[in-house]
Amino acid sequence: MKSNQTNRQGSRRLFALLVIILSAAQLTFGQGVAYKAGGEIKVLGTSNLHDWDMKAQTFTCDAQFTFKAGELSDISQLDFTLPVKNLKSKETSMDGRAYKALKAEQFNKISFKLNTADVSGQTIKATGNLTIAGVTKNIALNATARVNADGSVTCTGSKKIKMTDFKIEPPTFMMGALKTGDEVTIEFALKFNK
Repeated sequence: MKSNQTNRQGSRRLFALLVIILSAAQLTFGQGVAYKAGGEIKVLGTSNLHDWDMKAQTFTCDAQFTFKAGELSDISQLDFTLPVKNLKSKETSMDGRAYKALKAEQFNKISFKLNTADVSGQTIKATGNLTIAGVTKNIALNATARVNADGSVTCTGSKKIKMTDFKIEPPTFMMGALKTGDEVTIEFALKFNK
C-alpha cells in the first residue's frame, strides 16, 4: 500500500517538475503574448490653401509579442481595424467629403494585417497588407517600440502613402478651388497592454 502511495507521489512530483521545465522553456524560447492597443491615429495632408489633419482614437488592434530578457524580440501577429467614420477633423464638412472619397458607405473599414516583422532593439521593420477603400496594397513601414516598466509596449511611427494608389480621388472643396494633395502621412502612437 505504501509503495503505491509513494509511486503516486513520485509521479505527481515528476509531472510538476515537467510542467515547470516546459514553462521555463517557453519563456526562454519566447512564447507569443497577446496584447491589445489603444492610442491615436492621425492622417496628415496638404492642400493648395492649408494643411489638414484627421484623427481617430477608437479602433481595434491585436498583436502577439515575444520577449527575451525583458525586451521585445518578435511580433508574430498584428491586426488593425479602423472604422472610417471614426476619423474626425475639426470640420464636419471636411469629414463628409473625406468619407465620400474613402467610399465609406461601401468600404467602412481601414485595415492592416502584418505579414512579417523584423525587430532589432527598439526598431521594427514590418510589412503587411493595408486595405483602404476596398483596395489592398502590401506596404513596408518602420516603427519604434519601447517596453514600459508596467509591461506595456509603446509603438510610434509614420508612413507616407498616395491616395491614388488606393484608387481614391483626392477630395476637392469649394467647387474645385481647394484641392487636396495626393500624398498623406499616417502617424500612429499605440500603447499595447495585455
